[in-house]
Amino acid sequence: MNEKTFGEKIRPWLERSAGEVGEMQATRLRSARLRALDAWREPVHVLGLVTVGAGTAQTIKYSILQQALLWLPIALLLATLLAKTLAPEVDIGEIDAQLLAGELPIDAFLDEDFDKWLKSASGSF
Repeated sequence: MNEKTFGEKIRPWLERSAGEVGEMQATRLRSARLRALDAWREPVHVLGLVTVGAGTAQTIKYSILQQALLWLPIALLLATLLAKTLAPEVDIGEIDAQLLAGELPIDAFLDEDFDKWLKSASGSF
């Protein structure tokens, strides 16, 4: 028996008992029916193959979103580590060689007064 035939068989019983219900009970039943209809959603077809309830589809959607948010920091960490690994390393010896081959002595780079003078001299031009 499908829903339509069941509804047709039960309708006379429901209509007969509806006349005996008072105004207050009718209002409560009407509001309960409206709440139930608001909560009901059409079934969702997943990839056109499987039909699932709307609540199940929403649960699946949120569980996938939660798992994505769980794995996002791990993926970012791995991407950062991969970028660090693939980045060319800075050769400290090359930096030392350039520093020693320059015209200024090393102490000039460490002297704060020289740094101030250099900034003021370059700003005046």
